[in-house]
Amino acid sequence: MIGFGLVAIPIQLYKAMDDDKITMHLLHVVCGSRIQYRKHCPVCDVDVQPDDVVRGVELPDGRYVILQPDEDSQTSADRTINLVSFHQLGEIDPVLYRQAYWVKPLPGGEKAYRLLTDTLQETRTVGLATMTLRQKFSLSVIRPVPPHVLMLHSLYFPESLREEGRTFGQTTAVISEKERDMAKMLVTQMQEPFVEENYPNLARRELLERIEALAPNAQPAPDARVTKEVLSLMEQLRSSVEQRTQREHQA
Repeated sequence: MIGFGLVAIPIQLYKAMDDDKITMHLLHVVCGSRIQYRKHCPVCDVDVQPDDVVRGVELPDGRYVILQPDEDSQTSADRTINLVSFHQLGEIDPVLYRQAYWVKPLPGGEKAYRLLTDTLQETRTVGLATMTLRQKFSLSVIRPVPPHVLMLHSLYFPESLREEGRTFGQTTAVISEKERDMAKMLVTQMQEPFVEENYPNLARRELLERIEALAPNAQPAPDARVTKEVLSLMEQLRSSVEQRTQREHQA
């Protein structure tokens, strides 16, 4: 739900970007089985069940503050995206951008959705909002995307920026005017319109081609769930089928 003044716009968010990361698993080189990750307590030497796990924050002296589920949520139950102000897009530093989502209007919200979209386009502004997503309170930007669509970007809070990076560019080197002019000339020569299709993910394509080439020789991973008891049961079932087949032939 987007809160736009007194107007409430029912919406649903859809992740806008596909993760270009190819999922890989760690396998045991001996048998090809996937490696398991267990929650294990080294003091009690036992595998810990989910109900016996709590979250804690470590203090500088090594002690832990245990947080109960209601204290750990970091948020309220309010799922409304509240527009709090409007700005020029260039006012918001791109370093704060986190994740992009398409905003889809739900039944009953189409008119208000279109009104907000057109208003942002005509005023050339974006909306700054507060929201709760996946139980985490954050800032977000809502902006129009031609022709009549809204996109939401979750943001880092400005205080999350590590300020020490601002000192990295300090130098005592003297740059001559000739060097500056040459650098500007190079930039001018390389300047061109941004065309998305000109920048494919070549590394991902190369990896997919390698996987496709190796696929015919892929080995099936052993199923860790097939225990001795299951194998025994399979043998019994197989014997039963064979015995029934023999009886049918004899009949």
